[in-house]
Amino acid sequence: MQEVTDRLIDAFEAEGSADLIHEFAFPLPIYAICDLLGVPREDQDDFRDWAGMMIRHGGGPRGGVARSVKKMRNYLAELIHKKRENPGDDLISRLIEASDHGEHLTENEAAAMAFILLFAGFETTVNLIGNGMYALLRNPGQRERLQESLAAGETGLLETGVEELLRYDGPVEMATWRFATQPLTLGGQDIAAGDPVLVVLAAADRDPARFSGPDTLDLGRKDNQHLGYGHGIHYCLGAPLARLEGQTALATLLRRLPDLRLAVEPDDLRWRGGLIMRGLRTLPVEFTASP
Repeated sequence: MQEVTDRLIDAFEAEGSADLIHEFAFPLPIYAICDLLGVPREDQDDFRDWAGMMIRHGGGPRGGVARSVKKMRNYLAELIHKKRENPGDDLISRLIEASDHGEHLTENEAAAMAFILLFAGFETTVNLIGNGMYALLRNPGQRERLQESLAAGETGLLETGVEELLRYDGPVEMATWRFATQPLTLGGQDIAAGDPVLVVLAAADRDPARFSGPDTLDLGRKDNQHLGYGHGIHYCLGAPLARLEGQTALATLLRRLPDLRLAVEPDDLRWRGGLIMRGLRTLPVEFTASP
């Protein structure tokens, strides 16, 4: 993870400016998950292009998005076929091994599983890094506090800080749709059987009955059982990976680009549309270029 993070920063460090979404937060989880799945390095830029098409156009069913989905699914099916002949130390090889020892996944089913793993751990991490860095830039006192902690070789504030950034402005604004199985009254609202219910995770994570000073960013917050990774049987399988990516990305940016600052006014930033995800379209920044 550190190698991928440093490689991305190397590409723009000498420029003095960057778009942290497209040049950093977007490719980082793509490359990381490709490494986990066992996608060869020489093919990973193709995944970056395909994923870019899907995230820019919201995963619609037609045009370039559909072609990108088809290309990615076909590539994964072919890769699974190759891994069956020559397995490696990667997640796809483990899926094949599990299939051969009782699960009996077809290659198409294994490709679908790899596709889901890729996207379940991709856009959320893009938003975690983008929203998190934006929050730090808007809260200079907390940012300086974290930089001082990192300079002293301490990691505790980084760990609690990423959890607080998830609570404060997390990557997933709403849960997927639920439907009432029977009539009920919730929060004074009558809900009929079959009615859809939208659970707003962002509101729960700013609930004053649960969090002290919910609208204040406090990187050292201890009692922080946020819903950024879901809850119960829906708790995110990739939470440890997301934590590692968020911690590595933010710590390395603050260490290598200590005077990082927004290059535009906050009101000029635009957020991607959609009910479920919350993330910036771009995050232009400036910093002192390396010699």
